[in-house]
Amino acid sequence: MIINKELFFSIAISVISVLLTLQSFNYPPESSQFPRFLCILMLLFSFLILIRTLKNKEGEKTMSTGSGFISAAKLPVTVFASTAAYLFCIGYVGYFVSTVIYMFASMFFFGERRPLPIAAAVLVFLAVIYALFVSFLGLRLPEGILF
Repeated sequence: MIINKELFFSIAISVISVLLTLQSFNYPPESSQFPRFLCILMLLFSFLILIRTLKNKEGEKTMSTGSGFISAAKLPVTVFASTAAYLFCIGYVGYFVSTVIYMFASMFFFGERRPLPIAAAVLVFLAVIYALFVSFLGLRLPEGILF
């Protein structure tokens, strides 16, 4: 019997999302909106993964040890290392500069080579983050040497 990891993952995240959403109703009304929004968003995405997994008739093949494991581990290790470097750099060069560099590098790494779509995605992302956290919630983003 092949265990489909995506099916298990989507069900587990759905259950966690529902539990966290229910828990968010115990918070004061002014501080429960954002966690509730994130939980509902997480629930929506987990349902999308669940639907995609159920539509896919083939089960996930288990990975054996050996060269296949090493080549499959390169991508997660690279993503983890680049994310750790990004989080480390936020304190030194600031959120905006670090995010621009991280997003450009990540999108280039994952195959997007055209600078205009990369720049557009970065600008839209930063504008949404600024509007949500700085303008709407009144929070300050980490500042570093540059910004």
